[in-house]
Amino acid sequence: MRRSAFALIFILLATSAGAVDCSMDLEAEEAKVRAARTCGEAHKIFVSCLWGSTADIQRGAMVKEKCEAVFLSALPTAQANAYRRKIEACGKKYARKDGTMYRSMAATCAADAAHAYWLKFGAGN
Repeated sequence: MRRSAFALIFILLATSAGAVDCSMDLEAEEAKVRAARTCGEAHKIFVSCLWGSTADIQRGAMVKEKCEAVFLSALPTAQANAYRRKIEACGKKYARKDGTMYRSMAATCAADAAHAYWLKFGAGN
């Protein structure tokens, strides 16, 4: 039941995130995220093309790095510490869960947190 609910969430996210052409070629999907011009574009590609497995870990990390490059060095210490706690919480939240979908969920959580901080502290600020 949980897996089918999780799959439904991924399908809904993919269809609501906009028209992104996703493929079943992991290297091609990684190249798309890497080539994205902004954190927002990288995040949209990542969320639209989630696999729900460990295949999402690398692409999620790419999104996180792209977003952090814009805002992290400019964050005041208190906000930087809050951001790091959010990222750590993503890993802890699913650490005791078995299955590759939980690795995907942790990666998505971290990418979402980085994207949210980019929107608040980096996107045009």
